[in-house]
Amino acid sequence: MTDQRVAIVAGARTPFVKAGQAFATLGPLALAKQAVRGLLERHEVDPAGIDAMAFGVVVAEPGKPNLAREIVLETGLPAGIEAQTVSSYCITGLRTATIVADAIARGRISAGIAGGVEWLSGADPATFQEPTTGLSMGQHMELTRAEWNIPRTRQDEVALASHRNAVAARQHLAQEIVPVGGVTHDTGPRPDTSLERLATLKPAFDPAGTITAGNASPVSDGASAVLLMSERRAALEGREPLGFIEAMEYAAVHPDEGLLMAPAITVPRLLERAGLQLADIDLLEIHEAFAAQVLANVAAWERGWKGRPTGPVDWSRVNVNGSSVAVGHPWAATGGRILAALAYEMARRDARRGLISICAAGGMAGAFLLTRA
Repeated sequence: MTDQRVAIVAGARTPFVKAGQAFATLGPLALAKQAVRGLLERHEVDPAGIDAMAFGVVVAEPGKPNLAREIVLETGLPAGIEAQTVSSYCITGLRTATIVADAIARGRISAGIAGGVEWLSGADPATFQEPTTGLSMGQHMELTRAEWNIPRTRQDEVALASHRNAVAARQHLAQEIVPVGGVTHDTGPRPDTSLERLATLKPAFDPAGTITAGNASPVSDGASAVLLMSERRAALEGREPLGFIEAMEYAAVHPDEGLLMAPAITVPRLLERAGLQLADIDLLEIHEAFAAQVLANVAAWERGWKGRPTGPVDWSRVNVNGSSVAVGHPWAATGGRILAALAYEMARRDARRGLISICAAGGMAGAFLLTRA
């Protein structure tokens, strides 16, 4: 980001709902349109001022290979908006933001929409297996959990914090959520859960394992969209940026090293490039594919497994509004949810720096540094 600062101006999303339930009859395009329309209408955005769209989906809708372009045409947006569709597993939402942000930073455009959608109600069960190994992400995570000696009790504690934080944040998260079909909020967060209840759940992927439905993210449907602008364009429109995208990092490891362990590279590398330690980060958003994955990557950061040690994690700064274990995880929509949620929370607190870490299937990961300075 050397030419123009990229501002996060606004975000909107549908509720995240467990697959096979309230959104089971909709499909990706229907959900994506709701998120994009909600973004434009809630924030009084003139569609004529949008230069480009990048939108992601992992499980594609049949007959719609460029879903992003269909969103443009079916929402009545100007036909001249260039649109492309992206697929990169759980970091898809970050990838779409990178595409739009890069175009803004280099001066090719001044405003664009990034987002993603997943309708896992219609996914083939084979979709949930890693193509190179034939194992599911949960099975892979059991291997990593054992290697890093992650105890069941600690996983359940992370899961409980996710639920409690998401429930407590429900009122101010409402500004980000566009109701769909009478559903007004995420259906995953549970106000009645407890460590005792979580402890009764049986292992989901290995009879001798510790990963359960309670400490793993649920299979979900949902969509998210984020409006990005150049700092100059936001000022011209009188819009106060929520924050700025300061830096990005992507990396990958071989699945044999841990399918969801690439954040062990992205976060230390991003911090080193910025000259920071974790202690310099006010808010940290770690995607919760599994509570065990969060804990393994935190241990890797602190020990310096794939980079210089980052310093200890202050858990009071982590996922303060809950994350994927409670909220849900529609794969391509998660990046946009986290990006907007962090930017809004930074603005509420006037926090200086925020960091995003998202792991992905295929042994990949992405990380963003946001600032308000």
